[in-house]
Amino acid sequence: MRRTAARIAFATLSASAAAILLTACGSDEPADSGRHADPAALAWVDKVCSGVAAGSAKLAQPPAFDPGNPQGAKSAMVGFLNSLTVALDDMAGGIRNAGVPPVPDGQSAVDKATTTLDETKSKVTATLAKMQDAKVTDKASLDKVIADADSTMSGLSEPEGPIKPLRANPELDLAFAESQTCRQVYGNA
Repeated sequence: MRRTAARIAFATLSASAAAILLTACGSDEPADSGRHADPAALAWVDKVCSGVAAGSAKLAQPPAFDPGNPQGAKSAMVGFLNSLTVALDDMAGGIRNAGVPPVPDGQSAVDKATTTLDETKSKVTATLAKMQDAKVTDKASLDKVIADADSTMSGLSEPEGPIKPLRANPELDLAFAESQTCRQVYGNA
């Protein structure tokens, strides 16, 4: 039970920017030590990391699931999925609120990243609706709800998630690699 619930939480988090930015923002060395990020691109990336941090902070502590209390476990999962939808909105807002990145094809990178977050939110919302409507009376019915959630949310395990389109832009990638703000917020992951 805990393994499956943890799998849902991991798949969901890895699709969201929470886990993604932990691995995508900071690094010890710039991608190309001979070049440095444009100051405007670096400022933009700093805004993104700060803005997305607010959304990801809401997911820092997934709820505990008690297999002995199926209804309580369902309620905890519903609460977590509700928090996740809000966090995904916050993360997409953090990216959008940073404005258009001052690099070639910057708007395209933002559009791809926010589309990824919107698609993830759609899957989470569908899973949430099914889970809210499900009748859970015992462990078997809870296991079915979890299996259905696993099925609906399959494919949300892209390790780089919405940051991948941003990092695909060479200028933004360099800025992410050099951002002190990202390192302060997310560590040197």
